[in-house]
Amino acid sequence: MLQAESLYATQQVAAELFPWEHEHQLALSAVVDPVAHADFYQERKLASVRCWTVQADRAPAEDIGGLAMLYGYRAQPDELWLAWFGLMPRLRGLGAGRELLDWVVDMARREGRRTLRLWTTDEAEYAAALRLYARCGFRTESHPALPGEEWRTLVLSLGLDGRLPVPWSQVAHRGELCGRELPVLHEAAA
Repeated sequence: MLQAESLYATQQVAAELFPWEHEHQLALSAVVDPVAHADFYQERKLASVRCWTVQADRAPAEDIGGLAMLYGYRAQPDELWLAWFGLMPRLRGLGAGRELLDWVVDMARREGRRTLRLWTTDEAEYAAALRLYARCGFRTESHPALPGEEWRTLVLSLGLDGRLPVPWSQVAHRGELCGRELPVLHEAAA
C-alpha cells in the first residue's frame, strides 16, 4: 500500500502517465492521510481509496514503475473500481501489467467483492490495455459522453464470484465515474 515516503514520486508517475487528469493527485494524498482528506471521501461517497505501486525488488521508494488504485463506493459495497492503472514505458510489454492486474483481481476476490470495474476510453493509446482487460474477462459497455468529449467512454466490469457482473448502466444509486472530468473545464482554465 502507498506510504508517505513514496507519495511524491507516485504523484509524479501518475502525472506522467495521466497528464490530462487531475484527481489522482488528491486521491493519492487521500490514501496516505485519509483523515486530512476526509472531504475527498465524503464528496465522492467513498468507503475506501487504496493505491499500490510497482517497484523492483530493493528499489528506492522514489523508483516507482507504475501504480494501481482501488476505489470502494459506499453505495456499492460488493464492488471495487480500478483507477489509474498504468506502467511506465520501461515496464510495458514484459508481463508486469498482467501480473499487477491479476494481483488486484485476486485481492478483490479475497475480500469477497462480487465485481471489479474500471473505465477508460477507446482512444488508440489504450488499445493494449483494452486487449489485456478482454483477456482477463472484463465485459465492456459504452457510457454516455460528457460535453466536449471526442471519444467513447467505456465501462469494463469483471465478475469475481463466477457470475456475470450486473452492467454498470443497470446499477442502482451509481455515481459519476471516479476521476472523470469535463474536458471543457480544463480548456477554460488554460
